[in-house]
Amino acid sequence: MGQRGGARRPGRARGLAIRGLQAAVLALLMLSRAASAGDIRVGFVNPGRDGEFFWLMVSDTMQAAAHEFGIDVDIRYTKRDYPRAMAITRDFLAEQPPLDYLVATNDIGTGGEIVKLADRAGVPLILLSNDLDPADWAEYGEPRTKYRHWLGSIVPDHEGGGYEIAEMILSEAKRLKGARPLRLMALAGDAETPASNDRVRGLERAIGVFQQLLGKPAVEQVGFEHLDWTDTGGYAWMRAILPTAARIDAVWAANDPMAFGALRALREAGYQPGKDVVVGGLNWSQGAIDRVLSGEMLLTHGGHFLGGAWVMVLIRDHRDGRDFAEEDVRLQFPMAAFTRPIAARFPNIGSIDWRHVDFTKFSKSRNPSIQRYAFTADAVLNQLPSR
Repeated sequence: MGQRGGARRPGRARGLAIRGLQAAVLALLMLSRAASAGDIRVGFVNPGRDGEFFWLMVSDTMQAAAHEFGIDVDIRYTKRDYPRAMAITRDFLAEQPPLDYLVATNDIGTGGEIVKLADRAGVPLILLSNDLDPADWAEYGEPRTKYRHWLGSIVPDHEGGGYEIAEMILSEAKRLKGARPLRLMALAGDAETPASNDRVRGLERAIGVFQQLLGKPAVEQVGFEHLDWTDTGGYAWMRAILPTAARIDAVWAANDPMAFGALRALREAGYQPGKDVVVGGLNWSQGAIDRVLSGEMLLTHGGHFLGGAWVMVLIRDHRDGRDFAEEDVRLQFPMAAFTRPIAARFPNIGSIDWRHVDFTKFSKSRNPSIQRYAFTADAVLNQLPSR
């Protein structure tokens, strides 16, 4: 009896160990299933119009990262219409049970009112791509102060992007034209969107640097206009101004669609873009990459549509106890220039399946050794196969 009893104990111990392991595996499976089903609910007030490449790409990268992080994200488009943006925001904030997080932008000046509405509803808010204008900071205070449910913002370095476009097109125009003064035209977005205003500040800084290095006459800005971000707007303005303008050497555009409109007007006016006029835009759009490869455009700046993924990283980490405020409540990430060598490696940016990128590599909660976020375009492109 004693021997038989003694013989049972190891088997019983093994059985308990196996059952313990089974329970642990089951718990992990349940956690995995909960994550894939979505244990966080997010609403995104997307300002884009129908078919607007940039904001569709923001949604694509957001959905790819959301899937990896177990986030259910509901995306609704405002079509750059203020009343529609407010209606979508109110609908999101009225949902029961409440959303876990709301993501919105400050395009066309909607950000301030959305901050107030979200705070009143008690729903945590993160502003993406466009923060409140610095002129409004005194009224609204820092995030998490006067409006404590406004967690903060994550925006690209718009000023740096505007600067680099200007620096590159002016350098190339000088290479083509020699020592004579350069004549520059600039197409900005609407004046109510901070991204446009920041990019313009970058443009102005680059012009100032050129004038400081080469003398004030080295660069003359002969045309500037706030437009509606569209191809048709860029085309109409350029078509109207070119007949009365002296020779143009470079065109700076705050986004790719306006650059496309400018290119069309330039060709109609007898210019050969890429040969006698240098054009730069911003968005990393497929059309721009095609034009960079053909030589019509020198570059398209951007990669900031990855902000859709970056905000999902912040939300996952915030929910899991790694609050991005440990760095700053206002985060900024760099953009990058897409020139011909990069375009040759990734000629079909519009057809990339962003689910092939492991966005969990950027998460602090998934990678406790990370002390500062490294949200760079290069870190994403390096995960993708060329061509």
